[in-house]
Amino acid sequence: MFILSLFQTIPSLLLEVIIFLLIIFFYLFGHNIRAAVLKKKPGYINKQLTAINGTLLGLLGLLLAFTFSMASNRYDARRQLIVEEANNISTVILRTDIYPDSIAQLLKKELKVYVDARIDFYKAGNDQEETIKFFLEADSVGKKIWTVAASFAKENNAVAKTSELIPAINAMIDITTTRREAGEANIPDSIMYLLLTLCYCSAFLLGYDNAEKVDWVIVTGFALMLSITIFTIIDLDRPRSGLINLDNTNRLMIELQHMFK
Repeated sequence: MFILSLFQTIPSLLLEVIIFLLIIFFYLFGHNIRAAVLKKKPGYINKQLTAINGTLLGLLGLLLAFTFSMASNRYDARRQLIVEEANNISTVILRTDIYPDSIAQLLKKELKVYVDARIDFYKAGNDQEETIKFFLEADSVGKKIWTVAASFAKENNAVAKTSELIPAINAMIDITTTRREAGEANIPDSIMYLLLTLCYCSAFLLGYDNAEKVDWVIVTGFALMLSITIFTIIDLDRPRSGLINLDNTNRLMIELQHMFK
C-alpha cells in the first residue's frame, strides 16, 4: 500500500506536478540516450522501435481506461452508501415516534450522538486513528440504541410495535461496516505499479525514438494530458480527500441533525 498511502498524503496539486515532471524527465532521459547512441553510430535506426512504442502505448491506454473505470465505480459505490446510510438513519429517527415519549426521547438522544459520530467519521479524512475512533464510537452508541429498543420490546411484550424499528436499526448499524470497507478499498498496488511503470517506460521509449530536436509543445502536451489522467484516477480513488470528494453527498448526513430540533 506504499504508493497509494503516499499519494493519500500528498496535496493534489503537488501530486499533479510530480507526475508531470517525472514524465518529462523520462522522455528527456530516453532522448539523451538516443543522442549518445547516434554519436557513436550515426544513422542508427531500430525498425522495431515504432512497433514496440505502438504496442506499449496501446497497452497504456487500455490500462488507463481499466483503472479509470475501476476508480469511478468505487467512487459511485461510496457515494451510494452514504445516501443509503442517511436514509437508514432517517428511517430509524422517524420510527422512534411509535414508542412512548420517554423511550422515544431516549432513543433520539442517543441517535443524535450517533449521527454526530458518523459525521465525524467522514470529517476525519485520511487520519486512520480518528476514523477508527469515530467508527467505534458510533458502533458503541448503535449497540445502546439496539439495547433500548430490544429491552422495551421484551419488557412490554411490544414485538408488534417494534417490528418496524428493529430491522431499521439493524440496517443502520450494518451499513457502517460496509461503508468503512468501501472507503478503505483502493485500486490494488500491483495495478498502480504497472500503470506508473508503463507510463514512464512509454515516455522513455518515445524520447528514445525521437532522433530530432525536442518539440516542447508536443512533449509538454503529452506529459500534461497523461499526468492529468493518472491524477484523476488517483483522486477518484481517494475516499475522503482530493479535488474529487464526497463532501456534497455527505451533506445528507449533516442534514439529519435538523431532525432533532
